[in-house]
Formats: sequence, C-alpha cells, structure tokens
Amino acid sequence: MKVLILCDGYGKKKSVDAKAPNVLIELKPGFPVVDKILLDLATVGLKDAVLQTSVSSDMVQETLGEERKGVRLSYERTERTFENTAHILGRMDDDVLVVDSGMVTDLNLKKMLMKFTRSTAPVLVYTGVYEEAQRPVDPRSRTFFDRESYNVYGGVFCMRKDCDLTEFALGDELDTAFPMLADLGYLDFYSDDNFWDTLYTEDGKKRIFREWHNKTAKPWGYEKVRIITELYLLKELYIREGYQSSYHYHKKKDETMFVTRGTGYIEFEDRRAHFEKEDTIHVKPFERHTIVASTDTVLFEASTPFLEDTTRVKDYYPAR
Repeated sequence: MKVLILCDGYGKKKSVDAKAPNVLIELKPGFPVVDKILLDLATVGLKDAVLQTSVSSDMVQETLGEERKGVRLSYERTERTFENTAHILGRMDDDVLVVDSGMVTDLNLKKMLMKFTRSTAPVLVYTGVYEEAQRPVDPRSRTFFDRESYNVYGGVFCMRKDCDLTEFALGDELDTAFPMLADLGYLDFYSDDNFWDTLYTEDGKKRIFREWHNKTAKPWGYEKVRIITELYLLKELYIREGYQSSYHYHKKKDETMFVTRGTGYIEFEDRRAHFEKEDTIHVKPFERHTIVASTDTVLFEASTPFLEDTTRVKDYYPAR
C-alpha cells in the first residue's frame, strides 16, 4: 500500500494558520503535524509517502527532506484540486491510504487497514465522532458527513488501485465524491470514538492545541501528564487495540494502574496480569513489564513523581 499526504488546504478548507502549511503546524514545540502522521505510518509498516503540496512546496521539502521518522518521502508539486489529486492517485498503481494533514486524530490505523483488507468496497473512509455524539452513525446515510449527525469525514481514507475517483467529481473538493460513493454502495467506513478535530477552523484548532498541550504521541497511542507535584504523578495512557508499550522498568518509580476503559494485560518477567475496566495493577520499581491492549485501552497511572525514570529493554516499533 502507498500513502498520499495532502499538505495544503484549499477552497473553504484553507488552514487558519498563515505562517505554515497544515503539515508543518506544531502540535507542541518541535512536533509538527507531519511527525504525528509519519509516526502512525511507520508503526503499521508503511514506509513510502507522497506529499501533495503547492504554495508551500519549497518550505515543506526543505524542512522534511527525503526521509523522516523512517518513512521515505517524495513530492508532487501541484495545486490541491479534486482533479489533480485524483490523477496522482491514478498514477500510484497500488492501493492507497490518503491522509489530509488538516485533520488531527488518534484513530487506530492498524484496525482501519485491517477492515479495509476485509471490505469489498472500493473506498473505506474514516469518520470522526464528535464527543457530544449520543448515537452511532448510520452507514446507509449520506448525512454522516454533516456535523448535525456528529459523524464527519475524518480526513483519512483507503482506496483500491482499480478505483477511478474522477467519475465521481461533484466539485473541487475531494470529499464531495463520498456521498455519491455511499449512495452507489461503493463506500465502507471505519469509525472510532478517539480524539478527532480539524485545523481548518479556529474552534477546531483551539481544541487541538488544548488537547496537545500536555500530550506526547507514542507508537502505541499517547500519554498525558495530568498532575505532577513534589509528592505524586498522574498520567493518562491510551493504548490502541493490538498495540503494546515498550518492555521497560523504572528504577525509582512505584506505580499503580487504574483502568477506565478497555481490556488487556501487563506482561511481567514471571507472570501475566490481565485487566479490564476498573481494575488496578501495582508495578514496583525494577519490575520489567509491557502493557498489551486487547481492546482500545485508557488507564491512569498514579506514581511517585519521577517523570523521566524509564529504562527501555525492548521497543516493538521502528520509530518513536
């Protein structure tokens, strides 16, 4: 599978940041959107990406070079229109994962790609669920692209190599093809309830920066420092289904995990401690362990306040 990253906004979806293209906007100092995207790609074994960019081509290429986060990069310098993007997709001669850099999401990419391999539809699109949603998306309805349904096109989709999107063009924007594909039965979707928002609006951008001010991306998900004092540390960890943390230990930190969502287990040297929602698991200093998520898992780690006290014994992913 190949990857196409859409770097510039267009039409009504121009970035609200005039200083940098979407792909270079920093979620936190030293961590631009592109690093989040490439980390997710490298983690699922995707090693080649094409970046479509126009007005910001020189800036993007000079900043990123030919390889980053273990992913080889090439560039298509062309204005972002439906026609141009569709022609690039047609030349890639393989199944393609398309990622819009104007969207920031914690979706489980491994699960999405697995669903794509099982689906018979030519296109599988990620739909982001807003936090206030109280009901699931109706896959038969084209309204799941509207905010009123609380489920919207999430800026990521998979497309089979024999699919020609040009015949579904309804305008200059790529996502205008999806309602027609849905009506024809050519569209499948992947949805989860993890964080999603867009850099294309001021409100979306504010939510993204608020989300990321204390957040660190990991190959397996993320961690957030919720509280740190001289006496204790509280972290929130999200581990995607099918992923696991590094095999590691702490020299000083004594910690207890409280599970608020999901199932899985912590693998120690001499035992395996299974967990589910509302379980607690104690990890003592020098106990080697890895946290394995059987389903999407969120847990809170309460510990002594040694923020940098981690010794990795084994990493399971090529980039971090």
